[in-house]
Amino acid sequence: MSPIAATVLETHTHEETVWEETSLEVSVFSDFRDIEEDWRRLNAAGYGNPYQSPGWLRAWSETVGRGKSIEPVIAAGRLNGKSVLILPLAVQRQAGAATVSFLGHQNGNQNTGIWDPGFYANVTKEQIRDFLVQICRTLRADLLILQNVPESWQGRPHPLVLDEAETSPSPIFVRELPSDFEALFKETHSKSSRKNLSRKQRHLQSIDGYAVVKAETEQDIRRGFDAFLEQRATRAQEAGIPNVFSTPVAALFLEKLIGLGEDAEAERILDLWFLEAGGQIRSTYLCARHHETIFAYSNSVAHDELLPNSPGLVLIKEIIERACAAPDTSVLDLGLGEERYKTSWAEPVVLKDSLVAASFMGRCQKNIAVLSLNAKSAIRNSNVLWPLVRRMRNWTSGLASR
Repeated sequence: MSPIAATVLETHTHEETVWEETSLEVSVFSDFRDIEEDWRRLNAAGYGNPYQSPGWLRAWSETVGRGKSIEPVIAAGRLNGKSVLILPLAVQRQAGAATVSFLGHQNGNQNTGIWDPGFYANVTKEQIRDFLVQICRTLRADLLILQNVPESWQGRPHPLVLDEAETSPSPIFVRELPSDFEALFKETHSKSSRKNLSRKQRHLQSIDGYAVVKAETEQDIRRGFDAFLEQRATRAQEAGIPNVFSTPVAALFLEKLIGLGEDAEAERILDLWFLEAGGQIRSTYLCARHHETIFAYSNSVAHDELLPNSPGLVLIKEIIERACAAPDTSVLDLGLGEERYKTSWAEPVVLKDSLVAASFMGRCQKNIAVLSLNAKSAIRNSNVLWPLVRRMRNWTSGLASR
């Protein structure tokens, strides 16, 4: 099957010995299979993240994405026949307007694109803007929105963060990991907080059957996943916090990623960790790996008699300690959301949203999108409004449970 469109864009680079002036071929594919080989090769050897890997987005498109009336499209840029950039995108058409955004951004923590390292080091924002405009023309799109792109990534300002980019409502939290966990623990936590968390951990360890498990068998994965879903549902009901995994298709999406069900023999993208004590799973964490980085994706904790001992905090401490000891792991990414435990372990990395309007209608949509984004950021970062939102969620949750 041929790409639905292909164009040529001239590009110039600073390092002539590596990237001589040549043409960047831009192709847009509507079928994963037509680009998957290059996509997997570049994802394995280049810069990227698990949320934009072929396995992750195939699972998303077959489940959550299927009911969203979107057209998956994969944009690839090639130099001299070699793929150097891949952007997994989605087109949504409503009321005569077409908007392009990152594929699966609703269930991922950040979007970076998949890059050849040499190309990434040398490409300029001007070249990328031309590249994005050409994609819009190819897809006849009115507006392109690139959500949750790290402002700084892989040692340089991210090329997909354009000059007029808006700040996303929440940052991600990232830290380089030393091999000495105790040094990291002392650097990131006060003496009193270290003492308190260690005391809670010792109490949990004193309970029969205490274990921190990275699930490997189908039985352990199923037990951990069932606990994850139950604990997330309970938290949503009691705290009024939205549960993005409450629907059957969202649960099926995660099942595919952790290797359950019909895809049990397929690639496992998410590892499931859990802390068990007293014959019950007290907390869980879903984590992914990409090269030297461990990505903590989503977690849960049981609201039971052991909750005062913070099994969720003990579990992430154990995961981080084991990551420090692993020779192939040097970066921790705790994802979106300013939870207290994230701010204690890692530093915020600002995310940006770049919006490119390609028509008059696109400019109108862009203005509306910017206003909405600014409003969300203002609420999320307000010491008055955000606690009010949390209290309203608790109140409405209480009404719903009566």
